[in-house]
Amino acid sequence: MHVIYFNTKGGVSKSTLCLYSARQLQRTGYQISVSNTDQQQHVELIKNNDAEYHLYDTAGAFTDANIRLLKAASTVDAKIIIPICTGKTDAYEVDFVLERLTQYGIRNKAIFVLTKTRANCLSTKLRRIELLGTGVPVVNWTMPLLEDFSEQRDTLRTCTEISKFLNEVVLV
Repeated sequence: MHVIYFNTKGGVSKSTLCLYSARQLQRTGYQISVSNTDQQQHVELIKNNDAEYHLYDTAGAFTDANIRLLKAASTVDAKIIIPICTGKTDAYEVDFVLERLTQYGIRNKAIFVLTKTRANCLSTKLRRIELLGTGVPVVNWTMPLLEDFSEQRDTLRTCTEISKFLNEVVLV
């Protein structure tokens, strides 16, 4: 399975989700590989040709490397995880991203996940409704505003939270 964390907007938790997903999958015994097209290189690369899960952290743009990666996703078992926040500028990217994913024949592999927000706040509920209107699935789990995530601390709470995400989206 190939899991690509992608959005053209930066700062939406692509790297954080990739990093924590990789750590938790390893902790639970899965063989993983991690690649990175993000110039900031926040996520440590792990090369493993025998990996069950190939995770990709991406730059916040349609770079040449990202385009190659996304086009390749059309020929493999892949999920395109689109992290998105609740701010106004985050909403502007949705149609553009989905249009391009449609061009590459992978819109059906896309899944939205709401990040850096509270699950039950009004802005989260409204964004979820907007996203559901696109016809692309939206993960029930919401990435909470946890200091532990931003400080890259592996606490029981972060492990539990990322496990919920993985069980809903990746390990199904």
